[in-house]
Amino acid sequence: MGPNVLGGISDDAALNHGTFLHITHEEGLISNTSVHAGTRGPIIRHSDRDSDKRCSFAVITARDIERHGIDWIISNIKARMGDSRVYISVDIDVLDPAFAPGTGTAEPGGWSTRELLTISDGMRGLSVVGADVVEVSPVYDNTGETTVLAAAQVGLSLVRLIVAKPVSD
Repeated sequence: MGPNVLGGISDDAALNHGTFLHITHEEGLISNTSVHAGTRGPIIRHSDRDSDKRCSFAVITARDIERHGIDWIISNIKARMGDSRVYISVDIDVLDPAFAPGTGTAEPGGWSTRELLTISDGMRGLSVVGADVVEVSPVYDNTGETTVLAAAQVGLSLVRLIVAKPVSD
């Protein structure tokens, strides 16, 4: 799969920090239970959404929290995951820059730290086999280290999910 399939305004822009998800899908390395939650920001081309649809990724936007509520988001993610083994990757820029300024791709309109932690804690019962928190850039953080503190709390929430339901072969 070449970069032009994924879209972008140039060959360089066609490859981004989400490209690996599409490639792993194309190579059959992930199942059709993937969810992109908290998405927002400018879409340069409709190919971004088209690619998500082609890969059968479910999309929950940041604004869905106002439209449907946190419980709806939690239940939709859990229903999509079912009994499958789950890897959770949290891009810290899912949070609004007011809560996480220390990221390289800050976009207004994101979730609050409390909302994200509630959603993360709501994943209890899933078979979480691993997790990460990415896109934390301390050089862009404020003196109160807001982003680092949020990322640490999210990380702790994810570890608790892994411990709550150990997965064995």
